[in-house]
Amino acid sequence: MKPRWVPEELAVINWRQAIPTLVTLAAMLSGFLSILVTFEGMRTGHPELFIKSSQLIMLAMILDGIDGNVARWLKGQSDFGAELDTYVDLTAFGIAPAILIFAVTLQSKDPIWRVILPSAVALSGVVRLARFKVKDPLRGQGGYAGLPITANAAWVALFVFVSLTPPRDAFSLSQGPVASLFLAGILLFTVLQVTNLHYPKPTKKAALFIPCVILVILLWILRQNQAVRVAVAMIVLGIGYVALGPLFVKGYKAHMARRENQSSSNSSGGDVHPADSE
Repeated sequence: MKPRWVPEELAVINWRQAIPTLVTLAAMLSGFLSILVTFEGMRTGHPELFIKSSQLIMLAMILDGIDGNVARWLKGQSDFGAELDTYVDLTAFGIAPAILIFAVTLQSKDPIWRVILPSAVALSGVVRLARFKVKDPLRGQGGYAGLPITANAAWVALFVFVSLTPPRDAFSLSQGPVASLFLAGILLFTVLQVTNLHYPKPTKKAALFIPCVILVILLWILRQNQAVRVAVAMIVLGIGYVALGPLFVKGYKAHMARRENQSSSNSSGGDVHPADSE
């Protein structure tokens, strides 16, 4: 007999729920390790560690997409898993990227780089997740209202990865055109996160999600001078998602509305009144 204070759902967690929960916890651990590695890079003065921080954020992103798919495949969805996923998003895609931004911009004397920008990323992420939890009971299964927090996290992680590839001066995040693009992207994404623009959920489509998994794996196994090309390709894909995602959702909804209207018209047109047959 379970104690009274134990919620019904936590009293018995079957293997169908345990497996996706373990994947979610792995994503959480990856995001937390990214933070620790970033601090270690700051403490030791070895910016090469920021590459690992970036890779860990991207790994957390893939694991975060896998857990939901595994839960659906095993029919192990649970409110506990959905709640746990929110904390993963906050840690791995809100706090970890904000700290990484602070770390890579230590050489800049401009406060918008060192303090305001990481703070904006963290606060925008918190607002995004809180609104997502309150206004989306489907947990993103029907698409997202506002740019998903993972988009900004990927932008930060991939740009840091590219910037630390030799020659570093060409991709500095402290000054120059690359730094301006980096800054503009972060500011734009923090705003898009709290808008009502609708974005699709790529992890629901295997044809979209599996290539992303492969690209993240390549970030880990290829030499850095080769992996940087993968990172650039992912940045371009991310820009395409941000720019075209709302148009895709709008077109899809219009297509479904036309199909529904056509189906209704065919249904009403096929009904024959007895009087009409005489």
